[in-house]
Amino acid sequence: MKKIILFLIILSFPFYKIIPQETNARTITAIEITGLRRTKPHIAEYPLEKFLGMDIANLEQLEVEAAVIGTGVLDFVSMEFIEDNGGLILHITVHEKWAIIPFPYFAADSSGINLGLFLMDSNAFGIRDTAILGGMYMTGGWLATAMYMHTPGQRGLLGWNASLAYSSVTNEDQDREEARQRLYGVNRFGASFGIYKSIVNNLSGSMGVSYSNISINNNSTNHNAPEQGAQIIGLSPGLSIRYNNWDGFFMSQTGMSLQYTYNLALLGTSFHHAQLRATYEQSIIPGFRVLLRSSLSWKSTDNPLFEDGPERAQVGILPNRFSALQYAGFSAGLEKSLFRIRWGTLSASASWQAVFSEGPIGGTQFDHGPSGGLRFYLSRLAMPAIGAGIAYNMNTGIFQFALNMGTEF
Repeated sequence: MKKIILFLIILSFPFYKIIPQETNARTITAIEITGLRRTKPHIAEYPLEKFLGMDIANLEQLEVEAAVIGTGVLDFVSMEFIEDNGGLILHITVHEKWAIIPFPYFAADSSGINLGLFLMDSNAFGIRDTAILGGMYMTGGWLATAMYMHTPGQRGLLGWNASLAYSSVTNEDQDREEARQRLYGVNRFGASFGIYKSIVNNLSGSMGVSYSNISINNNSTNHNAPEQGAQIIGLSPGLSIRYNNWDGFFMSQTGMSLQYTYNLALLGTSFHHAQLRATYEQSIIPGFRVLLRSSLSWKSTDNPLFEDGPERAQVGILPNRFSALQYAGFSAGLEKSLFRIRWGTLSASASWQAVFSEGPIGGTQFDHGPSGGLRFYLSRLAMPAIGAGIAYNMNTGIFQFALNMGTEF
């Protein structure tokens, strides 16, 4: 399966830290946080350390809000300054988002319907780790998965992640006009482990190792199926840089990631894979922002088992079951907040998307067209959003529809 969308759902203990330093009456010398119940103090403290020693004249409240909300498990309530021994205490009140709950899952797009049941904790052990266990029925098959992602709570520590997944599906590959080109049953087992570490400021490096075992189900319904399965060990170094900012409505991100994978074949043929992704989100005014996304993906193989869907190019104008090996995608758009309530923010967005793709099915081709949708960002739950969208391909004249809850992984 090429894409999994999860609906993630999750919950005040004060702590006080003083950093001795040379101070004056306008300098922040300590940070005090109230509102923590389950979250460990150092998780809330770490993103706020950059404000220690700062003159309050240089402090913007939106920067404090962005640091709190950027944890993913906390929401900003209020802030104030308290005089203390010639300096100032930055006192911040937060509340914890709901981060753990079993939930049913539903997603639909132009290719079919997915139903599942998952248990996710996005604040496992109170240290902002993420644990996922669940299964899903998809159009043509099923999936079971377990994941654990450890997020470092202090500078200099290693983060790591591990996952197991097994799926048995009927894989259907389509061209851009939604005509079936391949149909075959496939069983996949995958396991991975990776580490990552902050290098400097917002730059981090990663290294991962993975194992995949893919077998073909030979049956009478197969059409243009691959001749054999594959066993692959992948080694994946990577670099990424990311900045977050908060305008009172949206948590926006600017960042870039580069990842290279050498896939060593135990069965089949070894190949290389390189991917570059970039995102630029910037508010024009609070609640109204520019969205730019781009992606490049290249593989040195012609094996259809390793083709990808259009999500690899960060575009939605191609069918979800479209299949290709190489992608170069770009999207430019705007997003506007419509209204905000206690539970979240409803927004509308519109963009223009363009994508080059290349693969055995369609050769080299170019597609472009408009896309739009509505999204509701949930403020009380530790999940990004619920959304519905529509996209139109100017080259084929075909619409694509999607309904999703949560995030991709």
